[in-house]
Amino acid sequence: MNTDTELIKKRFSELAKRADNKGIFTYTPFLGLAEQDALFRMRREIAFIPHEAFGGSAGCERVMVRFGNAQTLGYDEPFPIKLLFAEPLSAKFADKLTHRDFLGALMGLGIERETIGDIVLRENRAYIFCAETMAEHIKESFTKAKHTDLKVSFAESLPEGALYRLSPAELTIASERLDCIIAAYARLSRGDAAELIGKGLVFVNGAQIESGSKTVPENSIVSVRGYGRFILREQARRTRKDRLVVRIEKYE
Repeated sequence: MNTDTELIKKRFSELAKRADNKGIFTYTPFLGLAEQDALFRMRREIAFIPHEAFGGSAGCERVMVRFGNAQTLGYDEPFPIKLLFAEPLSAKFADKLTHRDFLGALMGLGIERETIGDIVLRENRAYIFCAETMAEHIKESFTKAKHTDLKVSFAESLPEGALYRLSPAELTIASERLDCIIAAYARLSRGDAAELIGKGLVFVNGAQIESGSKTVPENSIVSVRGYGRFILREQARRTRKDRLVVRIEKYE
């Protein structure tokens, strides 16, 4: 275990104990997949306090974890997450903006990555989940991405169908091993897929996977760094050559 992971686990433990001792909700910042994996690995150590993850909407990859629940604490409160909507002031003269453009511009303002959740692009506009404490600052300060002037506003509710579009697809695989699934999904050789897994770049339901021989339960979310993520749905059929066809839904 490296020093960073030890510090992350210590932080989780302190938050869990504070929620339990003081009878209040406590929250992590937004967690990436590696940090979520650290939490997953210490689930027995923090089992004494209920906890749940949420990123602002179903399907978020980056999430906050809340320690405590309404049943044990006797009250409830929402996650401290706000949704912002960023769009070009002039669509006609706007650059073609990518996720990296929006995130890079936010980081250029000195904003910590842990205060930013998922950034979802739709038609050159971005929906940005952020920590409630940073929302007003981002709204006022986030005025440009690349060479494009932006207008940022609060989104009171999510536009129907705007976030986390899923595209159905099928994969033909030799077996249900994870390395076979990753190879088919990312269009890699099985050896290259195994190398991604060995480098710690593959996560299933937020847990880092260390072995390509693992089988993945239906409806699991599989994330592959650099290649996106998908939901493994179900076995569809077998081909005449006895290869397995599985259904997935890719996040767009």
